Amino acid sequence: MQVQSISYTPYRIPMQGHFSTAHGSIISREGCLIEIMTSGGIIGLGEAAPLPDFGGVSFSETYNALVSLLPQIQSLSCQEALEVLYAHVEAGSYPAPALYGLESALLDAWSQHEGVSLHTLLAPFETETRSRIEVNAVVGAPNDDVACQEAREAIQAGFRCVKLKMGLYGSPRQEIERVATLRAAIGEEVRLRLDANEKWTFEQACEILTACAQYDIQYVEQPLRAFDLDGMYRLRREVQIPIAADEAIYDSKSVRRVLEWQAADVLIIKPQFLGGLYPARQVIQSAKEAGVECVITSMLETGISLSATLHLAAASSEITMACGLATLAHLEDDLLSVDLPLQAGTLSVPTTPGLGIQLDRTALARYSFVPQSEVAL
Repeated sequence: MQVQSISYTPYRIPMQGHFSTAHGSIISREGCLIEIMTSGGIIGLGEAAPLPDFGGVSFSETYNALVSLLPQIQSLSCQEALEVLYAHVEAGSYPAPALYGLESALLDAWSQHEGVSLHTLLAPFETETRSRIEVNAVVGAPNDDVACQEAREAIQAGFRCVKLKMGLYGSPRQEIERVATLRAAIGEEVRLRLDANEKWTFEQACEILTACAQYDIQYVEQPLRAFDLDGMYRLRREVQIPIAADEAIYDSKSVRRVLEWQAADVLIIKPQFLGGLYPARQVIQSAKEAGVECVITSMLETGISLSATLHLAAASSEITMACGLATLAHLEDDLLSVDLPLQAGTLSVPTTPGLGIQLDRTALARYSFVPQSEVAL
């Protein structure tokens, strides 16, 4: 089974309102839908969706990399093409989202050819996969009353884990009050996470997290700047709340640095940043060996990439906490003909061969655009 042809369709999809974090607001999501057709007539889907405002490469860099990679894997078998991509992941020679998108498409085609769901292909030998993945709700409204209402609605919908966006205020006192207010609104049984998106100083983080320990916080994501691994190491020893590395994780080398520095209790895994699903599996295994837990999250991609990430979660028995995959509702359209079932705070994993999804080509055509740097394919 050889790679016969590859097509790329850039898209730009508006967000449902602005998605706000301490880094700023996102009003639309750009990416590139990848379709690989094999010699057997199978079409594999992938998605390259960089997030430059959050520490990633630009869309133009990703698109140009896809164009450059095309002749390198054309006419190869799926296995040979994957070996080419993994060599580039190791060398860091191409943007990770481009490698991830191509890998997803190849794995989709390969698992369809084998007649198995993608998570079966990804799972280590004799590992039991899961049919449903618990996910967390994200609450990001700057207004505390609105944030509490969002959290209550999520709980009514069945979510048992809520992530609260922090770093929106300059005052530690206001940050502490925000957490106290939300905890009172959601009760004691719902798990609560915080996400500071690098916005606190070491002193602020110590003050806020020491005061918030009484509110039973599962963990706090990236309280300090991504490069401040020494600060993360010291913060872990100053406060009771577990520390999660998010922005500090952007490739395999950064993972090794975080683990070597003992800078985190939890790694936030985003396959787009790591260059693929198999590279992400390797990171999860390395973290387990180091006694560090992992949580898999999306990068606000469409349903194509989120489905691939969902399969990764299903194949990873090491993942025991809720994943950050309930993000499709933030997009005006997810590019899927049939939505992924989200019920009672869990996502059902597709069970048909490959990704197990259907692309909505009408929606893709509606949101597609021609990049300025377009190269004839």
